[in-house]
Amino acid sequence: MVRIKDTQLVETVAGTWLRFPNSFKKFNCLVELPGQLTMNINSKSGSIHIHKKDGNNVYQPLGELTLSVSSNQLQLGTHGVQQAGQLQYGGLPIGAYDKGEKPVRQSDAS
Repeated sequence: MVRIKDTQLVETVAGTWLRFPNSFKKFNCLVELPGQLTMNINSKSGSIHIHKKDGNNVYQPLGELTLSVSSNQLQLGTHGVQQAGQLQYGGLPIGAYDKGEKPVRQSDAS
């Protein structure tokens, strides 16, 4: 059981107040996402800390993503990220294609 005094309320960029452990440190931008997830973006380090709401409605750390550029290619690193589903870009899975195969975005029209 989580005690309220062991948690804190933190405001997101949208003005929503969410509950986090007292050890949570808000960086430059806290964004609430679908699926009971948040992104805590640190623009100085380029890291994105991901949190997920637990059964006590407290957002707990899930892992960290780091973005960097090397030779004009975007690099994505993960640290402590639990398997929460496949990463996607624009609704298309990342890393699920054979060499040379390019994803094609389907029209929404039936």
